[in-house]
Amino acid sequence: MENFRLEKFPGAKPAYQQIISFIEKEIQSGRLKPGEKLPAERDLAQELHTARGTVKKAYEELVRRRLIEAAPGRGSFVAPERHAPAESRKDKALRLIDEVIDEMARLKFNANEMRIFFDLRLLGREEELQNLNVVAVDCNPEALAIFERQLLIIPHINLAKMLVDNVLADPAGADRLRSFDLILTTTAHFQEVLDRFPDLRPKLVQAAVAPTRASIIALARLAPSQKIGVVCESRRFLDIILDHLRAFDIPASSVAPLFWAELDRLDGFLAGLDAVIIPAGYSLQKGREHLAAIQEFTERGGSIIAFDYQIERGSLLNVEERLRTLLDEARRGL
Repeated sequence: MENFRLEKFPGAKPAYQQIISFIEKEIQSGRLKPGEKLPAERDLAQELHTARGTVKKAYEELVRRRLIEAAPGRGSFVAPERHAPAESRKDKALRLIDEVIDEMARLKFNANEMRIFFDLRLLGREEELQNLNVVAVDCNPEALAIFERQLLIIPHINLAKMLVDNVLADPAGADRLRSFDLILTTTAHFQEVLDRFPDLRPKLVQAAVAPTRASIIALARLAPSQKIGVVCESRRFLDIILDHLRAFDIPASSVAPLFWAELDRLDGFLAGLDAVIIPAGYSLQKGREHLAAIQEFTERGGSIIAFDYQIERGSLLNVEERLRTLLDEARRGL
């Protein structure tokens, strides 16, 4: 190949990587055309004064990336354009890691030393990053607790929670939300938040939420003849529970509610029930004074159902991707 010579000075890339980089650039620039034949491994090795195995390794990697094709008995050819898609993020990452490992091996570092260096550099980057400020906006505190439980497992975020009615009614609502890096709300409230604060659209993310499979199965096992109670914090969450119960032919009129502020009435409330539904993450055992009533309720066959909502997987992946983008931007700004 004309105008290409291997660099052999201290610190130069491994020879096979130099060959890969050169051929890849030649293909991308159009100087090597689809279908054009490449030099035979032996010929290129002699031309570059390197081992044939070095050229073979380079060609094999180019085949893996679908930049060239190997035809047994005929040689290697530049792949047709339809066979040369853009390298995926994963493949590119693995290639870069392989290049770094090869270079560190050339510098006589062993695997354990490489691992230590990687860990130290990653730890340093993690410590340099500042946490992102995220606010979850929804109509009831129970759902906000669900957001908190799911999102706090994601590193580098500080999570705040706001009720949507309070934010929409607040004359300073836009200023309050503007201080956050990301504003997360449910699909049900996305449009009203957007209509109220259109300039915050770049920060606004909607998430679809749905009851967990276990919650739906538990509700489906209830019978209309049973006496059912709901213990919750807000009227909004009670309405959500009632809507789901109606789907299983359990009318709202047969469901007794008890709000958190009335929890001192729990003993008498449980006495006449067959099942009680509570938001996931909440507990009826707020104090020892109710322990005997709860124990009696369960011993006589009463069931306590934790009704759990989840951010759907697609929405959660979207949120994580948005956060990752923000973190990458913060990293580049360091």
